Amino acid sequence: MDSNQSKTQGQFAETYGGIIGGVLPLIVMILAMIVLAAFGMRSTKNFWSAGLLAVLVGFLVNKNKGRFQSAVINGIRNNIFAFMIACFIFAGVLSKILAASHLVNGLLWLLSKLHMSPGLMPLLCFFIAVILSTATGSAASSMNATAPIMIPLSVAMGCNVSVVCGAILSGACFGDNLAPISDTTIASSLTQEANVIYVVKSRLKYSLIAGALSVVGFTIVGMSTTNAAAAKALAVDATYASSLVFLVIPVLIIVLMLNKANLLTAFIISEVVGIIMLLAFGYTDFKTLFAANGLIASGIEGMLSSIIFILFIFVAVNLITEAGVLEALLNGLKKYAKSEKSAEIASGAMVSIISIAISSGTTAITCCGPIIRSLLRPFHIDRNRAANFLDGLGCGVGYLVPTNPGCLNLAAIAIASGVVGQGYNPIEFVVYNFHSMALALVFWFAILSGWGRKKETPEMLAAQGIVEAAAQ
Repeated sequence: MDSNQSKTQGQFAETYGGIIGGVLPLIVMILAMIVLAAFGMRSTKNFWSAGLLAVLVGFLVNKNKGRFQSAVINGIRNNIFAFMIACFIFAGVLSKILAASHLVNGLLWLLSKLHMSPGLMPLLCFFIAVILSTATGSAASSMNATAPIMIPLSVAMGCNVSVVCGAILSGACFGDNLAPISDTTIASSLTQEANVIYVVKSRLKYSLIAGALSVVGFTIVGMSTTNAAAAKALAVDATYASSLVFLVIPVLIIVLMLNKANLLTAFIISEVVGIIMLLAFGYTDFKTLFAANGLIASGIEGMLSSIIFILFIFVAVNLITEAGVLEALLNGLKKYAKSEKSAEIASGAMVSIISIAISSGTTAITCCGPIIRSLLRPFHIDRNRAANFLDGLGCGVGYLVPTNPGCLNLAAIAIASGVVGQGYNPIEFVVYNFHSMALALVFWFAILSGWGRKKETPEMLAAQGIVEAAAQ
């Protein structure tokens, strides 16, 4: 995040209890969420109170209340948070446009003609998300293009909604971890001073192993959790067969992304096209579009719960960052790294812990990358390997945290699609995020066993075009 900049100890905010006091807001927030969930209060709105409690604790432990206020405001005006607000709003409206288009009904009719087994729908969702995320390098674009269509479609065919969400999240994670143009791939490569192409080539075997495990998982779980009776009872006719033309909307998003358009541009253009098509097909009118409870307003309103909760996450993370908690953690792990194995264990633990603490693998990768490079440099461990487990654990652990922005986005889309109630929460589906689990297992196995570990040589670096590093 913007506030994760290098600081000297004197620049950190003073808190009662030192580092313990500094980390207390986040601990209280997590414990409050666990307690609420234990009492059946798992809605994102329930978790607002946990976020507010974290802010109150932050106020009490910070000695300088002016510094506390600045930390809160800086967390709210974080550029990543601002971008997420815009993306969430447009994703909510897009979901309502696709729902109004009856595209799901058209796809149900098509699948009934193809006689596809409903139990394979989670696997199909996984593959679609894999293709889109790998092509665009964006987990967000993959989820936002896939989820509004595939969630209601799969549920209508008798699938478990949480399994479907887990499959979409898994597929989005696949491309986020592997695609050359993914922000995590670029960040993990550059922070390790590695060539992106060679990083991706060396990462492929890990990604494919994790992907294969995911395929097995979604095949078994999809077949065992799908309500076949509900699928057979589903009445499908050709009334909305013409709505298949609305597939142009998610396709347009992907085409624009592949042509280097940013996500907001892709959203805006696709939604304008979608609204024009809705009007042309007679599926909506201007009054329905702009009414207080109309398409646009309801699309935005459906995302507000997640936006507010994410606000509290950014504030809590900024409070512990300002208190020097993350810096203390990084310095402590540095002292542990005495050998190749211990250095890798420290690096893996660092990115895993911070991914959990700040609910974001991408931010953890960016934050930990330079420290991991300094930890591993003296041992001459292959920088491609370092980039791989940095990214693999960032994506693997990061997407298993229910408060991860991507998870919250997916839950909000599921709510906006109308197949679940307002209380639906990522806790319900992160247990089905098989690809993230597999990535974490694969890379921790590689770290602990030494599988794939090798030292880099000047000749190896020169072959990869890393001239400056070879000369060091």
